[in-house]
Amino acid sequence: MQEVYRYIEECDNIVIASPIYYQELTGQMLNIGSRFQTYFCAEYFRKEKPIKKEKKGAVILVGGGNGKVEKACDTACDLLRHIHCSRIHDLVLSHNTDTLPAAEDAEAVMGVQDIARFFNERQPAMPT
Repeated sequence: MQEVYRYIEECDNIVIASPIYYQELTGQMLNIGSRFQTYFCAEYFRKEKPIKKEKKGAVILVGGGNGKVEKACDTACDLLRHIHCSRIHDLVLSHNTDTLPAAEDAEAVMGVQDIARFFNERQPAMPT
């Protein structure tokens, strides 16, 4: 995890992409996300700012069922906020993969392209 923490602290953008299992992120994704507890503790208990560099974030979810996606999206957005994503792109979702593969889901493909544009936007300069 030390290597992952170092990457998180240095990167500009973070994407959480996951299948939806039982209306939630995968267990593997939740295992990694639970390790972000170190950032939560630093900020709220020790009053430190462990990640100084603000980031942009995005969430891409795929699923084959007709279940709800809100819980998975909320969890992913909470994780992004804990790793200092100040701007989070709207959810990109392909939620009919039983009948339409995600790669053929035109709306989802356009959403991923929009994430790329969002990540490449220049931030306005901070006033001095």
